[in-house]
Amino acid sequence: MSRLAGNLLVLVAGLLGGVLLLEIVLRVAGLNPAETTLDPTIGYRFIPHARYRHTQEGFSTGRFNGHGWRDAEHAYAKPPNTTRILFLGDSYVSAFQVPLDSAFYRRLERGLTARARPGRRFEVVALGADGNSTAVEYLTYLHWGVRYDPDVVAVLFILNDQADNWRPAALDKARPFFLEEGDSLRLDDSFAGPKGARRSDPLRWLKSHSVLAATVRRAITALHPPVRPPVAPGTPVEDGYYRTWNFDRRLPADSIPAFRVTEKILARFARDVALDGRRFVLVVAGFANQEDRRFLAEDSRNPDFDPEKPLRWLQSVGARHGFDVLTLTPAFRAASIRLDRPLWFGTHGHYGHWNSDGHAVAAAALEDYFAHALPGLDSAAAGPAGAGR
Repeated sequence: MSRLAGNLLVLVAGLLGGVLLLEIVLRVAGLNPAETTLDPTIGYRFIPHARYRHTQEGFSTGRFNGHGWRDAEHAYAKPPNTTRILFLGDSYVSAFQVPLDSAFYRRLERGLTARARPGRRFEVVALGADGNSTAVEYLTYLHWGVRYDPDVVAVLFILNDQADNWRPAALDKARPFFLEEGDSLRLDDSFAGPKGARRSDPLRWLKSHSVLAATVRRAITALHPPVRPPVAPGTPVEDGYYRTWNFDRRLPADSIPAFRVTEKILARFARDVALDGRRFVLVVAGFANQEDRRFLAEDSRNPDFDPEKPLRWLQSVGARHGFDVLTLTPAFRAASIRLDRPLWFGTHGHYGHWNSDGHAVAAAALEDYFAHALPGLDSAAAGPAGAGR
């Protein structure tokens, strides 16, 4: 063997040894090779009992429950004398940014338990995953949510959900979509087929089994997150999907295809929940620029900025299809003034998910709503869930 070949062999062996050592170190540190697995119904799911460690916004670590959700353990069978509230949503429900006990749904359960009248029990079950659309949440209810026999089905609606529901604008195409067909909807689940977005990946085994590969992939995603393009480049309205669709008064809500398909999905969702004998509630979380007192003051100087536009539209959707719409924006605006500090992670101009204070505000508003909407609760109790619960 030539000296060059020998040196190359030593180099390759050293590199492989270093990679193997890094893999062992990361495993000893408690990291998982993968937190998710592909799912033919909704795109992907968390792996039951897998470890997670989140450091991008805030911090949390733990394990998914036995059914593959970031929540406490819940049996499918509902205990006697128990009212169950099922929450469906995206990353605001998976809530990796805060410890599990600080998430709004765990706070809400504690608050409702404190208000429960003798002999009654309240349980909040959360089925959330990052990037979920309303369509995915609807399918999650049909395939997993109904097993919990909930009394209330609550969907946490975030103002980017319209884009996620409309295939041309959605960042993740490897999910099911509902397509409009006249006045109806057709489920497009072609992503799971041989020619769909889940096409074969030669590195899939490595991505699923190597902690190092998974860690590198997460780091790359954090450094280069996907960005939505402008709505209409070169026109007077080109601030981007979220801002233009939700807050620009020049663009009527009923003129936006993503809004129209979202209304149809919500209508079908609410109808099916009602047919199951359950209550459907749409909970709307706003964005910081319509809730943070400083943002609101700055943006209100723009005559085309309408912070109430998405709230009016969603309230009208609920009125047309017969379900409750609870908007959290008034509670967040009041808390922004009262606390005078951010309720979101990030810096001014780049706020993201709720921090612990934000989760407390959401839990307080939800507790107050349910205390008046559901039997078995004392609506005159000491007060809604706060930052201390």
